[in-house]
Amino acid sequence: MSKSITARGRFAAIFVLLLLCSACGTSQHIVRMNEGYTAPADARLAVGTVANATGFEFDVDIVEMLTSALTESLSESQLLASGAETNRIVLNARIVDYDKGDAFKRWLMPGYGSTILRVQCDLVVEGNIIGAADAKRTIDAGGAYTIGAWKTVFKTTADDLVKDVVAKLSRVE
Repeated sequence: MSKSITARGRFAAIFVLLLLCSACGTSQHIVRMNEGYTAPADARLAVGTVANATGFEFDVDIVEMLTSALTESLSESQLLASGAETNRIVLNARIVDYDKGDAFKRWLMPGYGSTILRVQCDLVVEGNIIGAADAKRTIDAGGAYTIGAWKTVFKTTADDLVKDVVAKLSRVE
């Protein structure tokens, strides 16, 4: 009988450990380009204005966090405009929804304490809007693994946006 309890105890411990280290969330993103727009093959992207359009102030600088994440993602994809290139597409972003969430609450009950980030971008060339992008990412469940999600959600959302914009620009004819 003690072997049975030990086996159950091990199973319970492994289950709790896996629960603490797992995360669940959603990701939604879309890019729409103006009909007929063709991006030059050598187009580079620049981060333009980034604004907090949530109507709330936070204890962290969400504008700087998104600006840094977008710049890093563009740099990693080798598409960051370095200066005044002639074929430059500017990403002007607005943070329209943000909630830091709470990893402990997510561990207690999925959906409770969710981290949420939703960003809308205009793609601008020489003052003209040539497209728009919208990305939303949530972390809805998880435990210890999701500690700090309030910060990492900016990088993953920026990566989503950059990947989608690049894919859309290369397919537009």
